Amino acid sequence: MYSIGDIKDRLNEVQTLQGLVSAYEEISSIRMKKTRDSVLTNRSFQDEIDEIFDQLRMSYVREIANLAKKSNKRGENITFLPHNGKTVAVLLSANTGLYGDIVGKTFQLFLSEARKGDNEITIVGRHGLSLFLSEAVGRPYTFFEFPDYGENKSQLAEIIKHVVQYEEIHVYYGKFKNVITQDATEFSVSAEITKLSKTTEKPVAYLFEPSLEKILIFFETEIFASLFEQAVKESQLAKFASRFLAMDRARGNIDIELKKLQFENIRIAHNIINRKQLNTLSSTYTIGKGGNHGR
Repeated sequence: MYSIGDIKDRLNEVQTLQGLVSAYEEISSIRMKKTRDSVLTNRSFQDEIDEIFDQLRMSYVREIANLAKKSNKRGENITFLPHNGKTVAVLLSANTGLYGDIVGKTFQLFLSEARKGDNEITIVGRHGLSLFLSEAVGRPYTFFEFPDYGENKSQLAEIIKHVVQYEEIHVYYGKFKNVITQDATEFSVSAEITKLSKTTEKPVAYLFEPSLEKILIFFETEIFASLFEQAVKESQLAKFASRFLAMDRARGNIDIELKKLQFENIRIAHNIINRKQLNTLSSTYTIGKGGNHGR
């Protein structure tokens, strides 16, 4: 049975934890609100850029065919950037814990790809690296640090520089749907530009300046960099929302525990008072009996 001192110590611990959880929850809420608008706006912007890119490819499909003939390229794809012919699986994780279940869900999605023997592995975030090592996959990997909040342009540039060399890229990250729901998701990017064929739409005529080759290189590099940066921001937003939800649930459990402890504290205090009153009454009764016996 707990003493009143034990209950008070436990109350202090839970109240301290309550303050910590509330602080995490408030910080997550602030960061989520700051990040959400820009992420959702960029999401729409990225869709529009992709649509323009598709229109460009429709307009210069014949030019691509001509360039392929001149460079003796074969097949259905053409690219102007050097690639290593390999596939990479990229995990966008976190540096710390307390992000709810989104990091774990994303890791499990990534793990199924990481266990395959025909691709290379890149991990962003210390927590993701810890999860990967705990699974003892036994595969070589490349690791990068990246902040959980905000951005570091130089670190992002290093990650993109490493990833863009691959022929095929699979990026695994958390995606924000709403405050309640964050999904583990994946997007794939081929370093090659696929030619469009047999389209029924009339191609839009474009003038390419300074040259088609340079425009292709620009789109290959800049659009991928934009896609990857958007995935990083999506991952951050999903983590903030997941932490907010986890802290909200934790605070609810703490409130329940506090009520139990407060009730137990009152119950023990009442028991102590009752025992003191009983002892007082017993002493009074004993003294009274002793006095009567003397007479």
